Amino acid sequence: MPAPTIAPGSIPAPTPMAAAPMAAAPMSDSAFDPAKLADIHLPEVISFWPIAPGWWILLVLFILSILLIIFFKKMRAGKTSRTGKKLKSQAMRELMMIHEAYKTQGTPQEAVKQLSIFLRRYALSLYQRDNVASLTDTEWLNFLDQMPEQQSHSRPFSQKFSELLTTVPYQPAHKPIDTQLLSELFKTSKALVESHTTIGFQEHNVQDNASSGSAHV
Repeated sequence: MPAPTIAPGSIPAPTPMAAAPMAAAPMSDSAFDPAKLADIHLPEVISFWPIAPGWWILLVLFILSILLIIFFKKMRAGKTSRTGKKLKSQAMRELMMIHEAYKTQGTPQEAVKQLSIFLRRYALSLYQRDNVASLTDTEWLNFLDQMPEQQSHSRPFSQKFSELLTTVPYQPAHKPIDTQLLSELFKTSKALVESHTTIGFQEHNVQDNASSGSAHV
């Protein structure tokens, strides 16, 4: 290759040099390396046991509430049972006194009158006064038929003793009375008291039955 001609007074152009290859920059320690990633650790499952102190307190309060409810129910039931037994005993004694007075020195009219008063007082001791005091004649007799705890199809007060309880107490003392029927009234009244083993009857049932029964008399 011929040498380049240089004109007089000019500066020769520099000869271009080949670029030297750049050395690779060293990798720093902070560079991302996927191989060095740590495994993913999931949180532990929350266990229900042991429970927190607050739940223990709620559990204890709940158990105490249940025990108190059971205790008061049993106490009320025991009180009701004692009241029922006392009432039944008093009613039986009063009924025996009426029967003894009739056997010794009483008259049939007086015995029927006392029995009628006894039955009314006994009903008032079991049911609300407003539901008993206003009953008269057929309604009252139907109410008596529905009072026994063990219901039966017989209706002695409204059928057999209807005239005895509604008429005899107000008729003259010299008018004859069927003493056999009076004896049966004593037995029926005694059976009525003996049929009651508990207190706290369903008053609305007795009232409804008494009202509906009046249509059959």
